[in-house]
Amino acid sequence: MSCKLKLGWFATSRGQTSLKIFNYIYNAIKNNELNAEIQFVFLNRQLGEAENSDRFINEVEKLNIPVITFSSKKFLPEVRKTDIELWREKFDKEVYNLICKFNVDIIMLAGYMLILSKFLCQKFTVINLHPALPWGPKGTWQEVINTIIKEKHQEHGVMIHIVTEDLDRGPVITYCRFKIEEYDFDKIRQQGVQYELPLVKKTLCLIADNEIKIIDRKVYDKNNRLLPQGLEIKLAELTAFL
Repeated sequence: MSCKLKLGWFATSRGQTSLKIFNYIYNAIKNNELNAEIQFVFLNRQLGEAENSDRFINEVEKLNIPVITFSSKKFLPEVRKTDIELWREKFDKEVYNLICKFNVDIIMLAGYMLILSKFLCQKFTVINLHPALPWGPKGTWQEVINTIIKEKHQEHGVMIHIVTEDLDRGPVITYCRFKIEEYDFDKIRQQGVQYELPLVKKTLCLIADNEIKIIDRKVYDKNNRLLPQGLEIKLAELTAFL
């Protein structure tokens, strides 16, 4: 078996989906479906800040995976109000000092609610789950769905992309798409959610098995051919993971 993919994991755990995604991937590793190991988990919240993140921290600690927490809420609040770009860089430098001892191939963002600074983007290969198509709306999943409804998009999807300074527009690794059945906020959200977990798993499997390679922030297939638009994963492939 080839060397295991070494993962770092970032989350905020504002809702309950972050822990679901983490557990889904952890179980895939445990069941030998994904040739990887999680080196650490980082949360930008500390114990006592919120119920969901407390649950996340406690669950991961039970698995004997190193958990690093550093509160973005408590970090230089006055600087954050006056110069958000400067604050991001200062915060990410503190985060880097906490995680630089770990040897990772990729950092996975799943439910991480902060925008990364250029500094951290250049220190690691960071990939992100974004609840939209590569050419779809930017922002949180709530903002994405509101835009889709307002602009009457005909299709929706989920993608995983490389994180760069260009918010939600870094090079695409994988994506899936589906027709919008009804312009209903909750139904559109549910349509997307069902494919988020399997797309994360499928993508990490492709990377771990060298079916997809990330080199200098560009995405290639196993034959070293550039994939400028990423790889579209058909819904039938993802359904097999459900």
